[in-house]
Amino acid sequence: MENNEQTAEDYIEIADKIRSGEYFRDARAMYDIDVHSPMSDRYWFLFITFMSLIITVVAVVAWMGFFPLNNRVPFIFATNNIIDDYPRVKSLLNFRGENPNTALQRYLAQSYVKLREEYDATLFDRNHNAVLTLSTKDVAKEYEKDVSPLNPESPITLYQRHTIRNINILGSQPVEDETKKKIDGVKEYRMLVTFEDKLISGEQENPHGRYQVDIAFMYKDIKLDTTTNKIEPYGFIVTSYHIKSL
Repeated sequence: MENNEQTAEDYIEIADKIRSGEYFRDARAMYDIDVHSPMSDRYWFLFITFMSLIITVVAVVAWMGFFPLNNRVPFIFATNNIIDDYPRVKSLLNFRGENPNTALQRYLAQSYVKLREEYDATLFDRNHNAVLTLSTKDVAKEYEKDVSPLNPESPITLYQRHTIRNINILGSQPVEDETKKKIDGVKEYRMLVTFEDKLISGEQENPHGRYQVDIAFMYKDIKLDTTTNKIEPYGFIVTSYHIKSL
């Protein structure tokens, strides 16, 4: 029968290991094996279980995508976005305290550029008449030449009914000009309007270029009659229009 009693040599060996620190290192190694190793294995098994669950869910969703096996027939109907059709009031002022006449000049100049540079066959007559109404005779004559079907660079010739040209105003800047006119109290102003255009043909939208318009116009300020509280109508007519590509 084996004798389990420890001898004096065993005690001496244990004492040497304690003094050298080997005993504590062995005890820590045994603790890591008995406690930490099972915890690491447990986390690994949890990770494998989690990934297996995700794969199972994805497989079930993909399998359900095959049903129903019959063909789906789309139903097309017309609808209107009431939010886009709802009228909204928006201030023309860029900042609080801006002169209303300055804001209105900027708005009118930019609107004129959009009327003149945008092209849609269904809206051409409306825009054409508006540009002629807001232009002097010389400017209107130049515009008629630009949009004439005999002009190979005319939007009517280039785009016809298959393409729409939309423009996006990037900014405008008033220009101080010492040669500005003043007729019957109505002043002439000059402004640089920058925009970029986009050509739309079917479902394709292609950015086209960036341009700058040097526009001059006669503008009659808005005035409020303090006695009657009535606003005198403003005046706006374009006297010069030059465009260049940037």
